[in-house]
Amino acid sequence: MSSKLQAITDQAALTLKALVREGEKDILKAWAACLEEAEVQEQNPKLRLTFTITLDLGKDQAAHELTFGIRHRLSNVTPIPDPDQTLLPLEGATDKTTVTIKTPQGSATAPLGVMKAAVAKLRKGKPSAN
Repeated sequence: MSSKLQAITDQAALTLKALVREGEKDILKAWAACLEEAEVQEQNPKLRLTFTITLDLGKDQAAHELTFGIRHRLSNVTPIPDPDQTLLPLEGATDKTTVTIKTPQGSATAPLGVMKAAVAKLRKGKPSAN
């Protein structure tokens, strides 16, 4: 490693320790909040600590930043749409709407709300008890 990069990493290590000490109370509060949020959401708790080094080469300066907290992210993974596969419209669905699944072994009918809840559990990786 070059002597310049070694000096930058040595300074960054010292700065990281100092920033953690300085923000210890807030980091621990975020830690506790993360555990509570994960329990409510029934998810694995993850607290992200991000340490960034930004080198301003024009000013010959290194800026160090420590960020932490619960990151909220909304995302969705969907199959790639197949234009030849038609989707069933559910715009007019009500509490009385049912879904029937037919297989060679038989069929099963359930209220739409029950089906949606079962699908949501499956998406979270939790098998349905029914």
